[in-house]
Amino acid sequence: MPNRAKRKPRYLELADELRAEVLAGAFPDGFPTESTLCARFGVSRFTVREALRTLSGEGLIERKRGSGTVIQPPSARGGALHQPLSNVGELLQYARDSRYEFERLPTGGLPRAYAEQLGMVAGGRWFRFRGVRLPAGGGDAIALTEAFLHRDLEDVVDAIRPNAGETIFRQVEQLAGVKVARVTQDIQACAATGDLALALGIARRSPCLRILRCYLDEQGRVFEISASHHPGDRFAYAMHIEVDG
Repeated sequence: MPNRAKRKPRYLELADELRAEVLAGAFPDGFPTESTLCARFGVSRFTVREALRTLSGEGLIERKRGSGTVIQPPSARGGALHQPLSNVGELLQYARDSRYEFERLPTGGLPRAYAEQLGMVAGGRWFRFRGVRLPAGGGDAIALTEAFLHRDLEDVVDAIRPNAGETIFRQVEQLAGVKVARVTQDIQACAATGDLALALGIARRSPCLRILRCYLDEQGRVFEISASHHPGDRFAYAMHIEVDG
């Protein structure tokens, strides 16, 4: 029997849509009422309330009794981007809501720090890319990201375009005919090195959040590794956990 992906609950889908609109500044005259959202999206009041509870937990909105829902200003959120990155769809949405200006680097090895965190062997021969991710509407850098592609992708690596509007892993899927079957994430706090601080415009040894992702194909082989360093005051990692009945 085929393994069918479990569909995301409707309230989380609604939370995703509303989050994108809030971050894009779509509600200059104030956040819509529950009744308005029910009518607009054709959902129940329960679904709307659960979606708003999700956004409230992320710090994007505040629900005040008697005065409705208020969008929190960036200063109230610590100026951080609150981003859910719990599945491939959310990774793609993150990419659409920002832009990644990257460049090709000379072929090199996987750094020891990354290899140790992932339980892999350092060194080797990887095709490398490096660049800064910026908010779509402009502003300070969200992250400095390095991407490492497996040596087996030598035939397609030259065709990857830095500013094609697609993630590197999606370009690899299209060019090499591989499919992302699983993504692992390892998250660790770290201090900004000199090079990292310079690229992100922050002070040396400032707190950062490092997210290492491994992209695996249907045979369980790692074909891409990415390492994203986020300034601690510009990014908040959010995820939802489903409780099985």
